[in-house]
Amino acid sequence: MLLEKIDTFDIFRPKMDSSKEVLHAIASFAADISPSFPYVNAELGGWDYNQANQVLMLKLSDGKWITLHPHQIAMRGLRDIEEAHALLEWIRSQINDVYERRGTITPRYVSQAGLKIIEIMKLLPMTNCKACGYAACMAYAAALREGEISLQDCPPLWEEKYREKLEKLEAYLRSYGWRALDAD
Repeated sequence: MLLEKIDTFDIFRPKMDSSKEVLHAIASFAADISPSFPYVNAELGGWDYNQANQVLMLKLSDGKWITLHPHQIAMRGLRDIEEAHALLEWIRSQINDVYERRGTITPRYVSQAGLKIIEIMKLLPMTNCKACGYAACMAYAAALREGEISLQDCPPLWEEKYREKLEKLEAYLRSYGWRALDAD
């Protein structure tokens, strides 16, 4: 087991605005979890992975973030203390599980943050039809990059005449490990 013991777990309100109704938390430990990062990035769809500085950011739904450092886990956007403890236990178990299975996982060194909105737009039908719920394809492209929506939310993209664009867009997103925030 890579991460067995958490030495300290501090839960606090953001210092810049202590009136916010969210909590942040930092767990510290002696173990170095950085060898798991490329595998966790591959399995959990990391938002941003900086291999040189050994930092992996995971973007979760509802405005929650988990940032992994070699000897710390930082979490932000938590509702309450119970959620902080549950999320820490979840990420700890994910790190350990993924690290144990690393021999069967292809590590991923790129991150979703590298996706370019303009490149996504080039592969959209550019109808500005609003069927996706956005006023323009550019807004859809930005939301897609963030993982807030899925490819299925653009009905024209699934028309036969746009099949080649869809295939290229899927390949482009896949090359960065893209996934929707609510994807399993």
